[in-house]
Amino acid sequence: MWVLAVLLLLVTAFLWIRRPQRPTNFPPGPPTFLIFGNLWTAIESVRGQFLESIKHCRHEFGDILGFVLPTGEKTVHICKFEDIKEACAMQEMSGRPNSFDLLVRSFQQKLGVIFSEGPAWVEHRRFALRHLRDLGFGKNSMESTVLSEFEELSQEMKREIDSPMKVNFRFNLTVLNILWRLVADKRLESSDPKAQHYIAAVNDLVTTIGPGNPMNLAPWLRHIAPEWSGYGPLIRHRDTTIGMFHEVVHEHRQTLDRSSPRDFIDQFLLEMEKPDAEARLFTERNLSIIGMDLFIAGMETTSTSLSWALLFMVKHPEVQSRVQREIDAVLGGIPPTYGDRMRMPYTEATLMEVMRRSKVIPGAAPHCALSDISFRGYTIPKGTTVIMHLHMVHMDPAYWGDPEAFRPDRFLHADGSVRRDERLIPFGIGKRLCLGETLARMEMFMLFTCLLQRFSFTAVPGQKLSLEARFAVVLQPPEFFVTYKPRD
Repeated sequence: MWVLAVLLLLVTAFLWIRRPQRPTNFPPGPPTFLIFGNLWTAIESVRGQFLESIKHCRHEFGDILGFVLPTGEKTVHICKFEDIKEACAMQEMSGRPNSFDLLVRSFQQKLGVIFSEGPAWVEHRRFALRHLRDLGFGKNSMESTVLSEFEELSQEMKREIDSPMKVNFRFNLTVLNILWRLVADKRLESSDPKAQHYIAAVNDLVTTIGPGNPMNLAPWLRHIAPEWSGYGPLIRHRDTTIGMFHEVVHEHRQTLDRSSPRDFIDQFLLEMEKPDAEARLFTERNLSIIGMDLFIAGMETTSTSLSWALLFMVKHPEVQSRVQREIDAVLGGIPPTYGDRMRMPYTEATLMEVMRRSKVIPGAAPHCALSDISFRGYTIPKGTTVIMHLHMVHMDPAYWGDPEAFRPDRFLHADGSVRRDERLIPFGIGKRLCLGETLARMEMFMLFTCLLQRFSFTAVPGQKLSLEARFAVVLQPPEFFVTYKPRD
């Protein structure tokens, strides 16, 4: 008995010595409890109440919050626009955290372009931007690709016109194909099981990674509850993407013309032939992780934004009608170009309001302090995860007045021209600004305009249209259906 008592005492002493403690001058937040840190906050995150918990703490402690998790990990949450703008401009705040789920997806390395950091991130971001732009990324030459993919979508929708359409995930393949043409000079057919497999893997991932993932609190959960903890979907997504890129890379190697690279994969393969390529992380594994990043940042966010746009259109048919009148007056039956947005201020303002109100990306990808930082009078220790709450900027009642209302006119001047607002930051701000912003804006404007030019959408009778969605990295609207009919 005494041996058990001594063992229990030693374990208790060890846990007490290793207990999570608030650093000196750390931002205010809930007090830590014995060896459990801010356990309640962590539990609320796992339960899907992450945003509500942060809102409550902000009301009690202020705009900059500090938490110490049971694992000892320290997180700082920044909620105010001016603070987010300054923090995102700081080089010392541009790192990425050692989150368990993020490291699993990239084989315990900080690879890719979203969750990497340091010189490798800088080089690969520049490489991706340079070569994707050369291939048409964000340029007028991309417009034909967008319109071509919309025609495929339109034909499918016409064949299914007598049935209500489930909107969630409906546009994933369309957006994926626009990206896939840039990356691999290919497109996927909706009838191809592989295409649906790729999309399902991405969907699984974005619903599991993030602050609500139990593995970040207790990594050992993956051994006893791999699906519930998110470990299963994470591994499936990683292996699916790796397998997809391995197959495509093999094809590209067999047909590579060094004098005339066709796409991003060709450009990457040419860089891999340089003597120092591996040291600079120009490897097939990193190419696959970059592919994951492009699919998450490019496919999921744009297709989800389109889903939100249709939800707001059927909830606010007067807005839909006004957009359609502008489309008819400016375009008639001619397909849109991205440049047409300059002549369509109400359509542009409507999309800006969709991005503000939908909160598709409620928080920018988490940052990490690369060194001890003095910020707004507080000390943020090296290694602290820093979360920028974009949704709180977009829903700030002190600035917007009626943030819950869907009101596109807030982005119009009195003369009807578009009013740009620096507080609309759906793609982030500062050094880690989303590299796909230009393409995403083009896709959103052109696909949204094409949809409302070609079809009219109405809510399914009796269906409750809610705007509340469970927190995730990408905020999907609650499942909903629409009916639609062609417009003359």
